[in-house]
Parts: sequence; C-alpha cells; structure tokens
Amino acid sequence: MHVIADALASQSFYIELTTKALAVVVVGLLARLFRGPLLRYGRVVIKSGPDWLERAVGRQADRLYPSWRVKTGMRHRQVGLEWRFETVRRLLRRRRGYFILGGVYLDLLVRPVGVTKLEDKEYSNLDRVHCSWGGSACYVGHYLYENFGTKSYLYSKIGGLGVLSHELKRLLRQEPWIKRGHYGSGDPGQQSGISVHLKQKDATFRTTFTHKGALEEFNWSPVLSKLEKKAGRGGVLHISGYFRTGLHHELCDSLQRLSPNLIVCIDHGRFLPEDHLMPAQALLEAFSMQLIDVYISTPPELDRLMALAGEEVDESLSTAEKLKTYAQRPNLLPRVTVVRGEVTAQSVTSLVVVDSCLLAPVTVEPGLPPSRDVPGKNNAFNAALVHYLSNGDPEEPMVDLVGRAVERALRCWVANVDH
Repeated sequence: MHVIADALASQSFYIELTTKALAVVVVGLLARLFRGPLLRYGRVVIKSGPDWLERAVGRQADRLYPSWRVKTGMRHRQVGLEWRFETVRRLLRRRRGYFILGGVYLDLLVRPVGVTKLEDKEYSNLDRVHCSWGGSACYVGHYLYENFGTKSYLYSKIGGLGVLSHELKRLLRQEPWIKRGHYGSGDPGQQSGISVHLKQKDATFRTTFTHKGALEEFNWSPVLSKLEKKAGRGGVLHISGYFRTGLHHELCDSLQRLSPNLIVCIDHGRFLPEDHLMPAQALLEAFSMQLIDVYISTPPELDRLMALAGEEVDESLSTAEKLKTYAQRPNLLPRVTVVRGEVTAQSVTSLVVVDSCLLAPVTVEPGLPPSRDVPGKNNAFNAALVHYLSNGDPEEPMVDLVGRAVERALRCWVANVDH
C-alpha cells in the first residue's frame, strides 16, 4: 500500500509540475502574441501615475527591451533625438551596429592623364590601371574598420552582367570590414555600377565618368525587412550615394518603419538639380518630418538642394550666412546639419547647425595638402563622425556632443588623407 501511495504521490507531483510548465509556456506565448496591445495598455497605465514612475520604468524598459518603443506603436519621429543619442551611447554598447546603405561601384583608376581637354590622339604613357571596389558606401565602411576596428552591414545592389560585375562581387567578398553584405540577386541582365577616374599627372584633380547600372533600381523593398530585423536594437544607419539610387521611392514610409533606436545619417553626394527633382523633393519631405537625424553636406551640394526647396541662394553671401538663413526656416533642415566648409592646407572648417542654431565654426589645423586627391577621402570624415556620435559619455549635452564629434572627425579626415 505504501508503494502504491508513493507512486500516486510521485505521479501527482509530475502532473502538477507539467501543468505549471505548460501554463507558463501558454502565458509566455500569449504575452508574445499580444505584446503590442499589452505594452500600449501598460504605457497608458504608467503615464497616469507620477512622473518619477514613468521615468524609472522607461529607463528599465530601455535596458531590458530596447525596441519596446517600436512595439508600442511609437514612430521614429516621435522619439527625441537627445534620447536616441543617449540610447545608442549608453544602452546598446554591446549590440550597437553600423548599417550602410547606398552606392557600390567598381572603380577603375587611370593615371597619369596629361590633358585637360579630350583630343583625337592616342597615348601610351599610362601607369598600371588600378581596379578596386568603390562608392561612398564602401568607403564609409572601410574607414570605420580601418580607424576604429568596427565591422558594418552593407546594403546595396550589384549586377551579374559581364566580367566587371563578377570582379566587383569577388572584391567585396574579400573585404574584412563587411560583417554581412546584401547586394540583391545579381541579375545577369544588369551591369554593376562602374566609375572611371581619370587622374591628372600632378594629382590636382580627377575627372570621373560613372555608370549607375543596377544601382538605379536599388530601392527599399528588398532590404527594409532585413534592416528592421537587424537594426531593431539600435545603432547608426548611414545613407550615401542617394541620388544614384532609387531610394527616394517610399523614402518617408520606409524611414518611419525603422527602429527609434537608430540614428539616421545621410550624405547624398553630388547631383544635378535638373536630373533629380523627385528624389530631392522626397528628401526634403523626410527632413520636414524629422526622419533624418544628421545631414552631412558640402556648400555646393547644400545650395543646390536648398534651391530645389524654393530658397533664394544669394551667391554674394558666405557659406555661414547662407546656412544661417536656411536654418531659420522651420523644418527645412534636420536637427543636426554638418557642412564641410573651407578646406586649405592651413586649416579645415566645418559649419554645424543644431536645432536651427548655427554654432561657432569648428576648425582644426593644419589642413589638407592641395595635391592629395584621394578617391573616397571625404568618407573618412563621415565614418569618424558617425563613430564619435555613437560613442562617448551618454550624459553629454547634445550641442557639446555634436561639436566635439565634428572636431574629432575633421582631425581623423586630415590624418587619413595626409599619410
């Protein structure tokens, strides 16, 4: 009888244990299934309490579940930029990622070119023609890895037509800075982007001919779901070569779907206003909706974009005066705008706007040597800027944070070009 009683007791214990385990699993599944409504309801309840409770719960939720703001229905533009900088710097140190979106090319560097005007002649004095990967997206990732040891996710599009496309794919596979690359299916009917650089004999300038190839059809649809998944816990998204791609299609809708833990930067590069009216309008709309956090530009590029926004560009004004005028227009520029301004051998200067306020110019000495025309050199500045914006003291005021990051990025830029 004792044996039977012990067996029944043991069986009852295991039944009770199994029932509790199943209950926990069911509750967990239901909580995961309805986490959106539950989080929204919890947010309403917490907001009805005292302010200190909301702040305390928010801090703990950020630590344990950084993407909760997305799940509760909060959009990217509804979260303050100060919070985003603090989150990336403080909460996501181990999981922070760099995500680079934009143009990837096969670069053909031809030198020395001793003529400035094409002639009907043949020359046989070229150095070895150098072939490598190129494009602003690649250079940002390269400098992030070379200077800071950080790997990046790369999102772009390459074709599958011809030996040049296969060579570009081979070169990208060998790059150590690419944590993971997403380049599309490599359509055999499309050629990859190609850039031919004709570099002068004295290295003072280059003439570049570009074929956009597959990049012209590169848009958000094949990469957005991957970005949402990988970037959900935060980091920095750098968009480059914007006007060479089709990223203007559904730009605002796509940016709104990204995690609020993501700092979004853009450097659109050179463009011709008459050829890029629709992409420019889409970008200006993203600016007005505060979907872009950091805008990096040069004076000519900024003037062209502002002209398409309907701003009168007075060429007699200095870059600082024009930038101050642009900054006074509500929602015309992102909250942080960085303009690489005057560049000489003595010094380099950047102009910075934070929340419509033009800060004191940021200048470092010495500057860039005039004879060093290095392809992709400007992206050393961009890579350093996104690195310093996302690393450092999370409690640093945003104005100080941006100013210090720009100064250090200028020094890094000069160091990369000068050695």
